[in-house]
Amino acid sequence: MSVPTRPAVPMLFVEVEGVLRKTPEDLGRPWRGPFDIEVHEDAVERLRLWKGAGGRVIGFSQQGGVALGETDDQTAVRTLWTVRERVANLLDHVVHCPHHPDATVPDQARCWCRLPKPGMLIAAQHEVALRQHEHYPLWMALLVARSPEALQAAADLDLDHLHGDRWRRDGGAPAGE
Repeated sequence: MSVPTRPAVPMLFVEVEGVLRKTPEDLGRPWRGPFDIEVHEDAVERLRLWKGAGGRVIGFSQQGGVALGETDDQTAVRTLWTVRERVANLLDHVVHCPHHPDATVPDQARCWCRLPKPGMLIAAQHEVALRQHEHYPLWMALLVARSPEALQAAADLDLDHLHGDRWRRDGGAPAGE
Protein backbone atom coordinates (compact mmCIF):
# COMPACT_ATOMS: atom_id res chain seq x y z
CA MET A 1 0.00 0.00 0.00
CA SER A 2 1.46 3.34 -1.00
CA VAL A 3 1.04 6.51 0.98
CA PRO A 4 -0.41 9.34 -1.11
CA THR A 5 1.91 12.29 -1.38
CA ARG A 6 0.77 15.78 -0.67
CA PRO A 7 1.43 18.21 -3.50
CA ALA A 8 4.12 20.85 -3.06
CA VAL A 9 2.58 24.31 -3.34
CA PRO A 10 4.16 27.79 -3.22
CA MET A 11 3.36 29.77 -0.06
CA LEU A 12 3.27 33.55 0.22
CA PHE A 13 3.36 35.14 3.67
CA VAL A 14 2.22 38.76 3.40
CA GLU A 15 2.20 41.36 6.17
CA VAL A 16 -1.18 43.05 6.46
CA GLU A 17 -0.13 46.50 7.72
CA GLY A 18 1.65 48.51 5.08
CA VAL A 19 1.72 45.80 2.43
CA LEU A 20 -2.00 45.08 2.06
CA ARG A 21 -3.62 47.72 4.28
CA LYS A 22 -2.62 51.34 3.87
CA THR A 23 -1.04 52.80 6.99
CA PRO A 24 -1.73 56.32 8.31
CA GLU A 25 1.54 57.36 6.62
CA ASP A 26 0.30 55.94 3.30
CA LEU A 27 -3.05 57.72 3.72
CA GLY A 28 -1.57 61.02 4.90
CA ARG A 29 -3.96 61.02 7.88
CA PRO A 30 -4.66 58.99 11.01
CA TRP A 31 -6.92 55.96 10.82
CA ARG A 32 -10.48 56.96 11.74
CA GLY A 33 -11.01 53.67 13.55
CA PRO A 34 -10.30 49.97 13.17
CA PHE A 35 -12.55 49.64 10.12
CA ASP A 36 -11.10 52.60 8.23
CA ILE A 37 -9.49 50.19 5.81
CA GLU A 38 -8.05 51.03 2.43
CA VAL A 39 -5.94 48.47 0.62
CA HIS A 40 -3.15 48.87 -1.89
CA GLU A 41 -4.69 47.89 -5.23
CA ASP A 42 -1.29 46.90 -6.61
CA ALA A 43 -1.01 44.40 -3.75
CA VAL A 44 -4.36 42.90 -4.72
CA GLU A 45 -3.05 42.41 -8.26
CA ARG A 46 0.12 40.72 -6.91
CA LEU A 47 -2.07 38.39 -4.81
CA ARG A 48 -4.13 37.52 -7.90
CA LEU A 49 -0.97 36.62 -9.81
CA TRP A 50 0.32 34.42 -6.96
CA LYS A 51 -3.02 32.64 -6.57
CA GLY A 52 -3.37 32.32 -10.35
CA ALA A 53 -0.06 30.46 -10.42
CA GLY A 54 -1.43 27.97 -7.89
CA GLY A 55 0.03 29.40 -4.68
CA ARG A 56 -1.44 29.84 -1.20
CA VAL A 57 -1.41 33.10 0.74
CA ILE A 58 -1.25 33.76 4.48
CA GLY A 59 -1.82 37.27 5.78
CA PHE A 60 -0.16 38.01 9.12
CA SER A 61 -0.33 40.88 11.58
CA GLN A 62 1.02 41.95 14.94
CA GLN A 63 -1.89 43.23 17.04
CA GLY A 64 -0.06 44.21 20.22
CA GLY A 65 -2.78 46.74 21.03
CA VAL A 66 -4.85 43.81 22.31
CA ALA A 67 -2.33 43.06 25.08
CA LEU A 68 -1.95 46.76 25.85
CA GLY A 69 -5.70 47.26 26.24
CA GLU A 70 -5.96 49.60 23.24
CA THR A 71 -8.37 47.25 21.46
CA ASP A 72 -9.89 43.84 22.03
CA ASP A 73 -9.19 40.58 20.24
CA GLN A 74 -12.62 40.52 18.59
CA THR A 75 -12.04 43.93 17.00
CA ALA A 76 -8.55 42.90 15.86
CA VAL A 77 -9.93 39.75 14.22
CA ARG A 78 -12.82 41.62 12.59
CA THR A 79 -10.37 44.18 11.23
CA LEU A 80 -8.22 41.46 9.68
CA TRP A 81 -11.25 39.73 8.17
CA THR A 82 -12.33 43.06 6.70
CA VAL A 83 -8.89 43.41 5.10
CA ARG A 84 -9.32 39.86 3.75
CA GLU A 85 -12.63 40.85 2.18
CA ARG A 86 -11.13 44.04 0.70
CA VAL A 87 -8.38 42.04 -1.00
CA ALA A 88 -11.04 39.97 -2.79
CA ASN A 89 -10.79 37.05 -0.32
CA LEU A 90 -7.45 36.07 -1.85
CA LEU A 91 -5.97 35.16 1.55
CA ASP A 92 -6.19 31.47 2.41
CA HIS A 93 -5.61 32.23 6.08
CA VAL A 94 -5.16 35.27 8.32
CA VAL A 95 -3.23 35.05 11.58
CA HIS A 96 -2.27 37.57 14.24
CA CYS A 97 -0.24 37.89 17.42
CA PRO A 98 -2.22 39.68 20.16
CA HIS A 99 0.77 39.89 22.54
CA HIS A 100 3.12 42.75 23.41
CA PRO A 101 6.29 42.77 25.56
CA ASP A 102 5.05 45.86 27.46
CA ALA A 103 1.80 44.19 28.57
CA THR A 104 1.28 44.04 32.34
CA VAL A 105 -0.15 40.50 32.30
CA PRO A 106 2.64 37.91 31.84
CA ASP A 107 0.51 35.71 29.54
CA GLN A 108 0.09 38.69 27.22
CA ALA A 109 3.71 39.82 27.42
CA ARG A 110 5.52 36.60 26.49
CA CYS A 111 4.78 34.38 23.53
CA TRP A 112 6.31 32.46 20.65
CA CYS A 113 4.25 34.22 17.97
CA ARG A 114 5.41 37.85 18.18
CA LEU A 115 7.79 38.61 15.36
CA PRO A 116 10.70 38.15 14.88
CA LYS A 117 9.91 34.85 16.63
CA PRO A 118 8.67 32.36 14.03
CA GLY A 119 5.72 30.78 15.85
CA MET A 120 2.92 32.72 14.14
CA LEU A 121 4.22 31.93 10.65
CA ILE A 122 4.89 28.26 11.38
CA ALA A 123 1.49 27.73 13.03
CA ALA A 124 -0.34 29.42 10.15
CA GLN A 125 1.45 27.34 7.53
CA HIS A 126 0.71 24.17 9.50
CA GLU A 127 -2.99 25.03 9.73
CA VAL A 128 -3.28 25.63 5.98
CA ALA A 129 -1.37 22.40 5.27
CA LEU A 130 -3.80 20.40 7.41
CA ARG A 131 -6.81 21.97 5.75
CA GLN A 132 -5.54 21.73 2.17
CA HIS A 133 -3.58 18.44 2.40
CA GLU A 134 -0.53 20.10 0.85
CA HIS A 135 3.01 20.91 1.88
CA TYR A 136 4.94 24.12 1.40
CA PRO A 137 8.68 23.66 0.83
CA LEU A 138 10.88 26.53 1.98
CA TRP A 139 12.35 26.93 -1.48
CA MET A 140 8.82 27.66 -2.80
CA ALA A 141 7.95 30.22 -0.10
CA LEU A 142 8.20 34.00 -0.06
CA LEU A 143 7.61 36.48 2.75
CA VAL A 144 6.66 40.06 1.88
CA ALA A 145 6.74 42.69 4.63
CA ARG A 146 7.65 46.21 5.59
CA SER A 147 8.42 45.72 9.28
CA PRO A 148 11.99 44.92 10.28
CA GLU A 149 10.66 42.24 12.67
CA ALA A 150 8.90 40.33 9.89
CA LEU A 151 11.89 40.58 7.56
CA GLN A 152 14.12 39.31 10.39
CA ALA A 153 11.78 36.36 10.97
CA ALA A 154 12.06 35.50 7.27
CA ALA A 155 15.84 35.64 7.43
CA ASP A 156 15.88 33.48 10.58
CA LEU A 157 13.63 30.91 8.86
CA ASP A 158 15.75 31.02 5.69
CA LEU A 159 12.71 32.22 3.71
CA ASP A 160 13.14 34.30 0.60
CA HIS A 161 11.79 37.75 1.38
CA LEU A 162 11.03 41.10 -0.20
CA HIS A 163 10.26 44.53 1.12
CA GLY A 164 6.54 45.13 0.64
CA ASP A 165 6.95 48.38 -1.31
CA ARG A 166 9.21 46.69 -3.86
CA TRP A 167 6.88 43.70 -4.19
CA ARG A 168 3.86 45.91 -4.75
CA ARG A 169 5.71 48.09 -7.24
CA ASP A 170 7.37 45.52 -9.47
CA GLY A 171 7.26 42.04 -7.97
CA GLY A 172 11.02 42.19 -7.53
CA ALA A 173 13.22 39.23 -6.77
CA PRO A 174 13.72 37.70 -3.33
CA ALA A 175 16.35 39.31 -1.12
CA GLY A 176 19.80 37.95 -1.78
CA GLU A 177 19.20 37.37 -5.50
